[in-house]
Amino acid sequence: MRNKRSTRGYTGALSRPDRPLLLSVLLLTALGVVMVYSASTYRAAELYQDSTFFLEKHVIRVLIGLAAFYVAYRTDYRTMTRYSRLLILVGLFLLALVLIAGWEDPVRGSRRWLRIGGFSFQPSELVKLLVVLYLADFLARKREQSESFRRGLLPAVTVLGLIAVLIALEKNLSGVLHVSLLACLLLFLGGTRIRHLVVLGLVFALVGGASIAKSPYQRQRIFDFLDGTKDVQNTDYQVNQSLISLGSGGLAGVGVGNSRQKFFFLPDSHTDFVLSIVGEELGFVGAGGVMILFLVFGWRGARIAARAPDLEGRLLAGGITLLVFLYAMLNVAVVTNAVPTTGVPLPLVSYGGSSLLVGLFGAGVLLNISRHALRRPYASADTAVRRLAKRSS
Repeated sequence: MRNKRSTRGYTGALSRPDRPLLLSVLLLTALGVVMVYSASTYRAAELYQDSTFFLEKHVIRVLIGLAAFYVAYRTDYRTMTRYSRLLILVGLFLLALVLIAGWEDPVRGSRRWLRIGGFSFQPSELVKLLVVLYLADFLARKREQSESFRRGLLPAVTVLGLIAVLIALEKNLSGVLHVSLLACLLLFLGGTRIRHLVVLGLVFALVGGASIAKSPYQRQRIFDFLDGTKDVQNTDYQVNQSLISLGSGGLAGVGVGNSRQKFFFLPDSHTDFVLSIVGEELGFVGAGGVMILFLVFGWRGARIAARAPDLEGRLLAGGITLLVFLYAMLNVAVVTNAVPTTGVPLPLVSYGGSSLLVGLFGAGVLLNISRHALRRPYASADTAVRRLAKRSS
């Protein structure tokens, strides 16, 4: 049954929101509340004499995130992209501000957070969502000029290059990597020529290489990973404890609340490495369930993008899906030692207000786009090959 009410900027009938996507988002968020509490109780009791310290802050953030989720769901996505150029300027300002007034990590020397009262905020997380909004609007407006680098792509390359530089100056290599992958894939979906993407890829590679060259901490981690050496007392301590945690869980886990690695053995057990605690307490079944929920998110997000009523909606839905799904896969790769260790939260699950807020708001936008869905057929293999051949010429 279709809802006949219209949202601003849309005159057609609205569908129901995508229920599998909604269910996956709510289950991941609920699991996050449980696992953040389980992973942080001992640390909170030792540091703050209150075992629920991190839980209380996380619940507040979840409630704020759910409010943002509802606002995004009720707001026509075209209204958001309409202000994308202003929003990306705000994002650039925040990235510059964090370099001036941000909190500096005394161990790694990174400067990523702005602190307001008792809360901290990471502008680079917000900027990833703003990049998606900006590129969705930019590519839709410049569709007729997409074959020209100077008129069609140069403004976006300039903005993206500046964002990458500012994030690199924060010593946030994972942020540079995520923005690079997100931007290149979204430009590819938007029809950008392959040779133009190569140019953008080189820009990102230069920025990332300069960041690594300037940071001995990042460089050492990468070199240790590539040469296969294991310094389990220093650079590889964290990932080694993560693997112990995952291996200790077996098939069904040791039970919620019974993790041993959270007793100060595994650093960041409630943030970047919360999946390791999931694997220890809920076993392969629990960790596999988390993976399945993210796969459902990716599947339904891709389906929403394919059925969006316009190019703007397709690119926005595709970008948000990539934003959450790529970050989740990068987190999985880090905790399983498939890539060098870097600070990457698990979207919707980890303790961390910035990532959680962006993830829930993005999911709300996806659900809004799903309400405008059309019965659009998928491109055949022959059609896809012809399109790629044209763009490679």
